[in-house]
Amino acid sequence: MKSFFALSALVLLLAACGGGYGGTSEPWGMSGKGVVTNDPNSTPDIAWQTHNQRQTLAAEDAAMARQPAAAPVAGKPASVKVGILLPLTGQHAELGQSMLKAAQMALFDVGSATYELVPLDTRSSSTGAVQAAEQAARGRVDLVLGPIFSEDVRAVKPALGAANIPMIAFTTDWTLAGNGTYIMGFLPFAQVARVTQYVEEQAARNGTAPARFAAFGPRTEYCDVVFSTLQRTGARIVRTGRFVPGDTDLPLQIEDFANQTRTVNDAGETTAVHFDALMLPLGGESLRTLVSLFDQYGINNKNMRLIGTGLWDDDSLTRNPTLFGGLFAAPDPALRRDFEKRYRDNYGSDAPRLATLAYDATALSAVLSRNAGAGEVYSRQRLTNPRGFAGIDGLFRFRSDGLSERGLAVLEIQSGKARVVDPAPTAFASGS
Repeated sequence: MKSFFALSALVLLLAACGGGYGGTSEPWGMSGKGVVTNDPNSTPDIAWQTHNQRQTLAAEDAAMARQPAAAPVAGKPASVKVGILLPLTGQHAELGQSMLKAAQMALFDVGSATYELVPLDTRSSSTGAVQAAEQAARGRVDLVLGPIFSEDVRAVKPALGAANIPMIAFTTDWTLAGNGTYIMGFLPFAQVARVTQYVEEQAARNGTAPARFAAFGPRTEYCDVVFSTLQRTGARIVRTGRFVPGDTDLPLQIEDFANQTRTVNDAGETTAVHFDALMLPLGGESLRTLVSLFDQYGINNKNMRLIGTGLWDDDSLTRNPTLFGGLFAAPDPALRRDFEKRYRDNYGSDAPRLATLAYDATALSAVLSRNAGAGEVYSRQRLTNPRGFAGIDGLFRFRSDGLSERGLAVLEIQSGKARVVDPAPTAFASGS
């Protein structure tokens, strides 16, 4: 009976894995080594995630305010207007309102008298998103932040493109990047490459290189990309398994996968597993159910390593003993600790995970608006600064194709927390 309920939960929940991702190919090959450097000349030239950095910006504003008023300088913008498209009403209103609060925190921290943030309600629909984008164009905004969902981003691209307004979208759908659209959401490419690199380094240190990898996941576009990225890292892959979400014979598929990758004794107990790491590109209840099924066949963190993607960046997973010891790559949670505390103090509730995207995008747009000539504020050259930017979620930069790259830490799931076992880089390598 227990297995039946576990399978039922998996059937219902796995369909969400990778939802909203379009395309099945990688936009670039990742080696996992492009963000490691100690070169001080490569460090990001904009940072706002610490109290001291915010104080410095505030001091600069105060000093400017004390100066005598002067006539506008030719070529300098009198003000900058940025629209932020969020679902402030409708079924996603709670998320939208929370992200607006985060954006307002950034505005308070690093905003200036010449910067205006204009909230526009998408009303939790693509039609509402288009109307909000058209309103932004009529209001002559210089930049749009958001929307959140891929279907909304796809819907607003024509209107913003026609008005020549760049957009920093909160989606994770990498197929929407380009032509003035920059993707702020967390993408799986670097996550897979980073955790794979770490496992390889640990194997080399332990004298067991090359590490052997296996992967198991549903037939979704997201998982297609994860598997492809794992292959392109050059990892030694000894076994893969795919299933269709909703398959009623999933336990049998896992049993077959396990029997071909383990050694058992006469009592049927697993004595060895023939790989060093198992990639499971799922999250939430889907992941919990899957690792429970694998555990029944002795495939767990006691005899190899479970590894995952940013879908594992979920505090609820730290309460699942079967996942203790599992590894994934994500922004260092210590960087956002101050933000989360201030959000709680200000609003009396916890910030949703996506709130940091709204904070970082708003802070980036506010800081870029300082000391820029007319027409240069949100130029492609400035938005794609190769040195990148340092935000609440750590180091990031936009590529010329609109995709984002991030400097990620490797974390290990433990009881009640995810602990950093390999720190995130602090700079992008020169020329990378």
